[in-house]
Amino acid sequence: MATDSQTRTEPTGAAGAVEVNVATDSPAWSGFLGAHDGAGIYHDPRWGQVMAEVYGNRPFYLTARRGGRVVGALQLIRQKSMLFGLHLCSTPYFDAAGIVADDGPAREALTSAAAGLAEQLGADWAELRQEQVLDESLPTRTDKVSLRLPLPGDSEQLWKALKAKVRNQVRKAEKAGLTAAEGGAERIADFHDIYSRNMRDLGSPPHARRFFDAIAREFGQHVRVFVVQREGQTLAASLTLEDRHAMHVPWAGSDWRARNICPNMLLYWRMLAHCCDAGARCFDFGRSTCDEGTFRFKRQWGAEPVPLYWHYLLPSGAEMPSLRPDSPKYRLLVACWRKLPLWAARAMGPRLIAKLP
Repeated sequence: MATDSQTRTEPTGAAGAVEVNVATDSPAWSGFLGAHDGAGIYHDPRWGQVMAEVYGNRPFYLTARRGGRVVGALQLIRQKSMLFGLHLCSTPYFDAAGIVADDGPAREALTSAAAGLAEQLGADWAELRQEQVLDESLPTRTDKVSLRLPLPGDSEQLWKALKAKVRNQVRKAEKAGLTAAEGGAERIADFHDIYSRNMRDLGSPPHARRFFDAIAREFGQHVRVFVVQREGQTLAASLTLEDRHAMHVPWAGSDWRARNICPNMLLYWRMLAHCCDAGARCFDFGRSTCDEGTFRFKRQWGAEPVPLYWHYLLPSGAEMPSLRPDSPKYRLLVACWRKLPLWAARAMGPRLIAKLP
């Protein structure tokens, strides 16, 4: 991929000037991200490569340096569609993959450079997804939270800590003949089959199978696929990503037709048990809207909400976009999508989700 870079310098007083470079080729961030407590797998620049390869969305990598040393990083993905216009996001589909920086001046320089890039590209907005507030003056969406569960040293301790109702539902799945297994890329077909069905039933477009194949290729050792089956039929599945902080579950789904035998409960117990016994410190259930169904499902396992701050960089006079799927603007689209034949949802979905932040 050709380089398309520019340099912005922000004066920062006694700390020295911060220089921000904007490029479209993959940056040398591994040392910086690996040493920064605020960086995780969602900040990895390989996501830009995956999204460019699979969906044609152009990545921009913003690198802040002071005296030649990297002090901050930000990955932005350009998306364009008739419905949502042109926008930048850091990074689509993930809870918080925004600015990682050593200090306030570096964060400010990257925020300023992101606003400048959005203006240069003619974007309707740039969205910075953060776990901490960047700037209280920025328009910010706060209706989403991530839910996380600190883990004990082994799965037996966790099992004893679960509520009786949760344990009973896991046992119900096992008594119904459901079995859980895990693997890597070889199980992506099983995962995608149930995931795409679940997304159709929810009224949302699914990712392409090739998206997950690309993730397994780029992040192979960090990827685990979990499935729950009965007599060879997949009833629930998830694709997880592991880093030094947690196991993350960005994608999971189950067949609602089998909800009476609790395949989703067995799926989550298998993931949690794996995490505990592998020595993971935390299980990240992913984001939900407070008090909605998925929020309550995750809370029953003991997960605690972590606020998310999605900041918007807007042109002068522009309003923050309304992207909630339950808003009047999208409610009809969601209802229509649920009625699609499964083959149609799988064929059309990737074209739509490629443009969604």
